[in-house]
Amino acid sequence: MPPLVPERAPWEIGILGGWSQTQSRYSGGGSEAWSGTIHGEGSPVFGAEIMHMGRNIGLGTGLHYGSYAERLRAPAVERTTTSLQDHWFLAAIDTTVLVITDTLPGNPASYTGTNVTTTIQVLMNSPDTVVTTQRVRDARDQVNRVSYLEIPLLLDAHLVQGRWSLGLRGGPTLGLLTSRRGAVPNATEDGYVNFTEQPFRELVLGYTARAYVHYRFNAAWSVGLGPVLRGLLSNSLGDGALERRNSALGAMMSLSYRLR
Repeated sequence: MPPLVPERAPWEIGILGGWSQTQSRYSGGGSEAWSGTIHGEGSPVFGAEIMHMGRNIGLGTGLHYGSYAERLRAPAVERTTTSLQDHWFLAAIDTTVLVITDTLPGNPASYTGTNVTTTIQVLMNSPDTVVTTQRVRDARDQVNRVSYLEIPLLLDAHLVQGRWSLGLRGGPTLGLLTSRRGAVPNATEDGYVNFTEQPFRELVLGYTARAYVHYRFNAAWSVGLGPVLRGLLSNSLGDGALERRNSALGAMMSLSYRLR
């Protein structure tokens, strides 16, 4: 029987879309205190690809758009300081005072007097312990999102059995930063640093890999489904002590057209 896809039709274009769950890893910059408050969030992934497909090997490129999303659930931070302060007060003391009433002549002179019982106020001090609690960082519950437009270099290995094909496709990507939104606690834990103030790299190397199952309706059209793994190979932040790395695992559907 003749093959479903003739050898004179090696070019294939496709569109794909799906959903992926992000895993973010922070290190340095005091992140040890709050990295546990970061949890992965889901985000959509879209793309278009053009492949030169051989019998079992394909090579191509495309354009992908995706985000790495995370939820920050940072608790409030309060600082308690203890200090000593002097406290001054008057203390009432009962005492007896000798009051001189007369002086008798002589050498030496002598005196007469009387004892008077009275109360005097003595100024005294005592150290007091003062405890002060101050909120230095408010709690936050928000979603951080950083998006990239990626150009992949794709290598495809596949097996074809009738209308069905199984394959692996992936390779390195060059990502262009398109948008960023969110914040993370700062190194001193007394506030937040917005992503718009962070030195994100405009270009970052990454990777994409997916396994797929395709079903071909006819010589031109096919639909596919499979898991996808994508991520960044290096720190997405620029200069600074804080480092941020992301990966995402999800699933994608594809619709492909084989050019005749």
